[in-house]
Amino acid sequence: MLEDLHCKMYKLGSVSNLWTHFHDYFQIWYVSKGGFIHTVDNQPYTITKGDLFVVAPYTLHSIQVESDREVEIIGCEFMPGFVNEQFDHRTADQAFFDAGYLEHFWHNDPTAQSQIALDGVTEGKIRNLLLEMLNEYERRTPFFQIVLKSNLLVMLSILIRQVNRDIVRAGFEKSEKYRDIMTRVVDYMHHNVHEDIKLEQVCSLANMSKSTFCSLFKEWTGKTFNRYLIDLRILNAMTLLQRPALSVTDVCYATGFNELSYFCRIFKKYTGISPNHFRKQAIPK
Repeated sequence: MLEDLHCKMYKLGSVSNLWTHFHDYFQIWYVSKGGFIHTVDNQPYTITKGDLFVVAPYTLHSIQVESDREVEIIGCEFMPGFVNEQFDHRTADQAFFDAGYLEHFWHNDPTAQSQIALDGVTEGKIRNLLLEMLNEYERRTPFFQIVLKSNLLVMLSILIRQVNRDIVRAGFEKSEKYRDIMTRVVDYMHHNVHEDIKLEQVCSLANMSKSTFCSLFKEWTGKTFNRYLIDLRILNAMTLLQRPALSVTDVCYATGFNELSYFCRIFKKYTGISPNHFRKQAIPK
């Protein structure tokens, strides 16, 4: 690897046997031609054209190639710190967002990642990403490091879904199962935002317990029920405040707050300014 870049790209036109070894970096091999036996922790995997494997640091593995078999590889090797420098100083109890890019390959059973068979569409995406990364690495035009890292993160994201395809499939089925219900709930909230909407009402509408509903609602909207409702009311208030004919009190009640002091406090908390100040900025003189 380059001294100031903890990532390396290469293309191999031939591969020799590699006896059992390990390294302190992640290694990704995509097979564009031929195949070989990839052994991880004494478990052999038959890798063929279109397949890929990911080896985490300090994982014992080996490669065995038939002597007369032509093999072509596109390889990517990178230190964990290339994804995020916090990996260089990470302790067991620390958690941060970028850990998600590697934890699925670092801690899981290596079976899922020692031979990743890609479908046609996914293989095309991975191959194109690797070829672009290889091109950037070889040409080293200005800012190539940024492109290299961004493509690596995209590729890891795709592979995480591939390795966890059972979870993805289950999540999709769950999402489809509740699509109509969640859509109906959200539509109800939008059409009745001026009313005093209670959690109990929407749980009844969805025919779910509070715990089940709140969990599903957060998955669907990315927000809790209360946060979504307040955000919706604030957005409506920002629209209504631009109508000179409506007083701040009118806007308060028209957006379901029902108490002027509470409305003014929440509005300032979420926007940084009072409703009156917002109105002065929004309505040209």
